[in-house]
Amino acid sequence: MSHLLRPPVRRPWSLWAFSLIVAAMGGYNLALALDHVRHADAYRALAISYPPLLRAVLALVWAGLLLALAVGMAGRRRWARRWSLMLLSNYGAFGVLWMVVFARTDFARGRIGFQAAATVLLLVLAGLALRTRRIRTAFTPPITSEPGLHPSPAD
Repeated sequence: MSHLLRPPVRRPWSLWAFSLIVAAMGGYNLALALDHVRHADAYRALAISYPPLLRAVLALVWAGLLLALAVGMAGRRRWARRWSLMLLSNYGAFGVLWMVVFARTDFARGRIGFQAAATVLLLVLAGLALRTRRIRTAFTPPITSEPGLHPSPAD
């Protein structure tokens, strides 16, 4: 009967790398939030095009979401794999829309197209990484030999 049981799947290095990248994005947003709170008066004196405390609150929300996703991916939670592309695509769209709304200079407006293209490219790469067999199998639960669970005759 033990030959029917799958051994526990090790976490592949690519899953660790993906989790670390998402955690770094969360850490960056946390640092951005702290910076905007600490230097809000200086940013207001520079007459930047957005409210610094609004940016701090939004960065704090993104930091919490991205860090939770990184922990979920490292812990092989099925919800994390399911929601990762949704969260990352919304994060990328938020970044592009933030730049569209608050870009004042020609240089900033010129970056919009590049940021949109880079966001799409990175989302495609993330989607391909999440579809690899090594990462998919890391999220499948192991088969256990609990009473009442018998393999079907087709297996």
